[in-house]
Amino acid sequence: MKQKKWKLLASLLMVSLLIFAGCGDDDDDSSSAPAASTETASEEETCSETYDVAYANLATFILYFRDLEEGLRRFGAENCWNFTSADAAYVMEDQVAQIEDMVTQGLDLIIASPGDLIALKPAYEVAKEAGIPILSTGDSVKDETLEIGFIGAVWKETGIDQTEWMVEKLGGSGTMARIGGPGASEYVEGRLEGFEEVVAANPGIDVVFNQSADSFTAEEGLRLAQDALTANPDLNAIWADSDALALGAVQAVNEAGIDHADIWITGSDGEPAVFDQIRDGTGVDATIALHGLQWGTVTAEVAHKFLTTGSTGEDYFIPAPIELVDAENMGSRTNEDLR
Repeated sequence: MKQKKWKLLASLLMVSLLIFAGCGDDDDDSSSAPAASTETASEEETCSETYDVAYANLATFILYFRDLEEGLRRFGAENCWNFTSADAAYVMEDQVAQIEDMVTQGLDLIIASPGDLIALKPAYEVAKEAGIPILSTGDSVKDETLEIGFIGAVWKETGIDQTEWMVEKLGGSGTMARIGGPGASEYVEGRLEGFEEVVAANPGIDVVFNQSADSFTAEEGLRLAQDALTANPDLNAIWADSDALALGAVQAVNEAGIDHADIWITGSDGEPAVFDQIRDGTGVDATIALHGLQWGTVTAEVAHKFLTTGSTGEDYFIPAPIELVDAENMGSRTNEDLR
């Protein structure tokens, strides 16, 4: 009896499936099949070709470089890049080795933020010999024969802007300490040149302390600012080569019991903590905002144009979006807006 019931149920099920299949064929002819085909075609069209791209990051412990890499990664995920990266942690020998390793992978393009004008050239030369193009961003080796372009800034001008801002706040007269960055990157050297040019044009500014940090860290900023304040307790201003160094200087000022209203502090990069202090008037007063995420997007767009057309379509130097941010022009922008 159970067998007969199961046979009857099976028969009814088969009939239902046949009727459903017949209806389904009509639907497929009019809409379902083309929709599926369009989706597949769209995917194939989007990634009919993929690109192997690697980024030689100078130092992910610096927010600017982390944001720059994030901009590259986001763009790559949407534009068929097989994207990888390496972090040199600001060790030049490691960055050279990382770029040379990227060359052995036969990539379509290397994007690099070189940390030293001289030290990185041999790695660039290895890439050129292997026929792998390099696009520099953030810093360059200043050699158009070794890099297809440079997304960056005229770092001397940022040094000028930062120093002139401080001179204006001091009314053209006062004592100043400079905490410079390490190494011989285009960033450090160019900004130092701008700093020195403005100071030379303003004899009322007395640079009583001028030293380079061992690394772009708050710890180094704290150490050097403590030295500067110990020797010059009435210091009027601290010029720092990065926001991390500037944040360390703020800590030194606080520990020394100095009223923030009595000293000006500036940095460069665009750290969220610095933007917060600028809004609140509790520490750093201004920064050269590098907008790392936006910088990464600009870099990626230039790179992709080269990958797809064989040319960047731009001059060698391609300006990135940067600005000096202080309490007067911060406006209602959030930290995310300023990335």
